Amino acid sequence: MAGRSVDGDHRRGRATRRQAAIAVTAALLLGVSCSGSGGSETRHDREVVVMAASSLTDVVEAVASSDPNVTAILSGSSTLVAQLSAGAGADVLITADAATMDRATADGSIRGKPVVIATNTVVLATAPGNPGGVAGLADLARRDLLVGLCAPEVPCGTLARRALDEAGIVPSVDTLELSVRALAAKLSLGELDAGLVYDTDAAVVGLSRVDAPELDGHANRYFIASASAEPSPAVQAVMDAFTETGGAGAEALLAHGFGPP
Repeated sequence: MAGRSVDGDHRRGRATRRQAAIAVTAALLLGVSCSGSGGSETRHDREVVVMAASSLTDVVEAVASSDPNVTAILSGSSTLVAQLSAGAGADVLITADAATMDRATADGSIRGKPVVIATNTVVLATAPGNPGGVAGLADLARRDLLVGLCAPEVPCGTLARRALDEAGIVPSVDTLELSVRALAAKLSLGELDAGLVYDTDAAVVGLSRVDAPELDGHANRYFIASASAEPSPAVQAVMDAFTETGGAGAEALLAHGFGPP
């Protein structure tokens, strides 16, 4: 997804390259009901639609590769919750923080009990080779750098803002991205000098990290819940894959660097 430009009182002289498109929705949903509670009359009996935060892309794809019944929809947590509220069909929701899951529960989109399945930390990442000479978190206030954060309504953005506020740092922000994957991609392409992304996303695209003690202890918890209070066996099997020790989802979370619940 495209980010929102942030106007400043200075102009950047460097031309940025066009960002490579990132596909965040996996597969066309044929016959998916608009009801989040199952829709077995119009959906294949065993198809399980999983909506998951974009930072879980590799994890959910690993689960889908071992279970052909899983159809994945990947985007920012806030976007997914808005889609559910608008009537999009899904069986399972996985968000990157408690606030977005709480919203889905409050509006009735999710009726299963949310369970914590993982944690993730935010890191200071730079473009390849650190061309801006970023030495610490305070450098995000430098006006000569191109700086990116996740949008405040996205879990990674909320986490980053909290850490910056506690550190007393006012960043000079050039873009606010609605997906942490989009932000990591811009950093990897050299379109930005520095930004705050999840540790796992920095690892996926091979971003350099700069030590920032101010970020220690800042982490988000990931929640999973079923749309129905009484999920079908197929849906429950996907839930178990993430919540039970040794499950395909639990193993994929560990393999991709997520912390324990």
